[in-house]
Order: sequence, then C-alpha cells, then structure tokens
Amino acid sequence: MKKLFLGLLLSCSLLVINSVNVFADDTGCPQREVEDLNSIKNDEFEKIVETIVEFKTKFPEMSEEEIEIQIEKEKGISDIWNTLTPSEKKLVIRYPFAALDVNKAKNIAIKQTESRFGENGLGNQSDAFRHGLWNAEMTILIGKDKAEMFATAHEDKDVSGVESDGYTKIEHRNMDLHNNEIGREMGRKNSSLGESEMGNLIYDEIMKVDSKFMWLHD
Repeated sequence: MKKLFLGLLLSCSLLVINSVNVFADDTGCPQREVEDLNSIKNDEFEKIVETIVEFKTKFPEMSEEEIEIQIEKEKGISDIWNTLTPSEKKLVIRYPFAALDVNKAKNIAIKQTESRFGENGLGNQSDAFRHGLWNAEMTILIGKDKAEMFATAHEDKDVSGVESDGYTKIEHRNMDLHNNEIGREMGRKNSSLGESEMGNLIYDEIMKVDSKFMWLHD
C-alpha cells in the first residue's frame, strides 16, 4: 500500500497540477506540465507528504492532532516541518497532495523572483512579485479557495515587533495578504498561462505606475 501511494505521489509530482479538479479531489493527478521541473527540488517536502499519507493509510482512525504529534517525532523531516506555522501544519495534514503543489508553486515563485530581480527581497518589489506569483500558481494548481487557505495560514505568525527593513511585521503581513489576493485573482483569470507567461504577466503589473500590487520600499 505504501508503494502504491508513493507511486501516486511521484506521478503527481511529475505531471503537476493545473486543473481546478484538484480542488475537488486531493489525490487526483494533474494535467499541466511544469517548465524546468528538475530545477525545483521538493525532496524534503515530498518526504513529509509521504509520511502523512502513510500514517493516514495505516491508521485511518488517527486524528489530525495525533498525526501532527507523530510527525514531530520523525527524524529527517522535523526541521522543515517546524518551519511551517501551526495553521500550515494542519492544512498539510488535511490536504497533503495539495500541500505538495503549494510547495511547488513556492519554488516556482522563488526561482522566477531570483531570475528577474536578482534577489528574494523583503518588503520591496521582488517581495510583492514573489507573493503574487506564488498565489497565482497555487490558484492554477489547487484552486482559488485552497490557495487562499494556504496563503493565509502562512501569515498566521507572530506580528509583534519590527522586521529587518524597519517596517513593522503587521505592515509586512498586510502587504503580503494584499499581494496574495491580487495574485490569486490574476491566476483565476489567466489559468491557461504557463509558468513563464504568468511570471511575465505579474512582472508587467508590478512595473506599472498604478500597479495593483503594493510594497513598502524600493
């Protein structure tokens, strides 16, 4: 059974989700081809998803809270697991295959941001672009509703104090939530675009004088 689910997981990883059908079926395989897949490394996150699926398969009566406790004990994945917010952890357990594609969308966004801006900055245009593209790709891969759930869960963290750029964490969260929503709407309206085309669309919007996106500083 483990081999069966792992095979399904790897098949879905290679095909990658681009259908809103995934919103209805968390284990459904996608249709959209992802560009330059080999440059996007998901090994560690795949291990988390594999572990969750294994627990759910072997112990169907186990609650989400019990699964979370068990994952905390797993060697080799606890470090990356603990980078997630509490809300993200719950969603990863509930929707493991969707979470795999959330992580894939994140890697796509990081790669394109580095390519276009030379950095993945904090509070600037590159930050706005990264969040916008991440949410657009998530919307294409898993649907707008689930994309919003995961993106909002990512912002569920302590917002007391100030970030390294001098702006408050609350200002950063508000910026991210705004840009996330703009990205999801662009993804919803342009679901047929490939990764590079979506990146171009969001980059062009970022560069407009009256851009829908927002950032805190240059």
